[in-house]
Amino acid sequence: MRPLSHVADRDDAIAFAAFHALVAPALRAAARRPLCRARHAGVACRAPAEPGGCADCEATIDDLLLDGFARLRSAVAGPIPATRSGEPVREMALLCGHLTSPQARDEDAAAFGRRLARAGGDDEPAWLRAARAQLVHYPLRHLEERVRRADAVRRGASARPDRDLRQAAWAAPLRADPAVLDMLVLAVFRVRRGVTEPFEVPDDLRDRHGLTRPDAARRMGEALRALRGTNPAFFAANIGEPPFEVPAAPVADPQERLDTAVDREIARASMCRLVSARLGDQRRRADRRTGYRAVIAAVCAVGAGRSGDPVAVATRNLGLAPRSARHLVRRLAILVAAAGVDWSEQLIRDATTGRSPI
Repeated sequence: MRPLSHVADRDDAIAFAAFHALVAPALRAAARRPLCRARHAGVACRAPAEPGGCADCEATIDDLLLDGFARLRSAVAGPIPATRSGEPVREMALLCGHLTSPQARDEDAAAFGRRLARAGGDDEPAWLRAARAQLVHYPLRHLEERVRRADAVRRGASARPDRDLRQAAWAAPLRADPAVLDMLVLAVFRVRRGVTEPFEVPDDLRDRHGLTRPDAARRMGEALRALRGTNPAFFAANIGEPPFEVPAAPVADPQERLDTAVDREIARASMCRLVSARLGDQRRRADRRTGYRAVIAAVCAVGAGRSGDPVAVATRNLGLAPRSARHLVRRLAILVAAAGVDWSEQLIRDATTGRSPI
């Protein structure tokens, strides 16, 4: 047994072992969902060869534990952290008071750690509720957005792309058209969140600016081309350098466009983000990209008149329910039709062999 009172021991090594037993299970469980949303597009985070999460998520949890330990140690040593009004934080005072009480010497830190990881009940000690509030919930406030921002900055992207687009001097030409500005802000944040089709214009944005679906797709293409022409470095860091040449103007030939699909360039950009190892961490999304490649290849086979069952492939390779698989295949079929079957098949071949996308 590791006594709960060890958390307040003067020896940091003894104190951290007890703190870890008490807090780590609850903090790890509570951090799992926001970290998966921030880094893995909602897919479960797993280590390549052992239990636990990926290296990045494990490092984030370790940092949270160390920060929480330092904060609690400071409170135990005094003074208790104060609120904005200058009053001591009541929950922290209650927690520190219990950790230094004689009762804590006979309590098992690991046993209370398991209780801390469960939802609290009416019979839960007040100090344990205070520990959950101060050592689990408080450190995880806005964790998803903090992680997204930190990861983006580490990749060289902007910490506040919306602020740059709305306020930076270089972006002034883009702000002349409110629809273009809104579309760019939307696209940047969707790319950062790993959305499957980040350049599709949602209904509320189309209604706000009075655009039809084809008009919205065309304007999104124009917005992306304008951003790339205005600030190529910002475009590459926050959108991702496209593996194709963006034309100076939208294609005019009606035969070169599908009215219900996104622009060819946007469709190709979306597909490259799904399958390309250049865009995103390879270890983190390798299985998901491999699954998308298989589904797109099956869609291309059907489009080229060969046999195939894309829905079955999506169900098997991406672990989707049949209804979700059919929905995904419909969306991918639109992208393949807009991008071109031959282009899409070449993209899959290049991505599979490790070559740069076309």
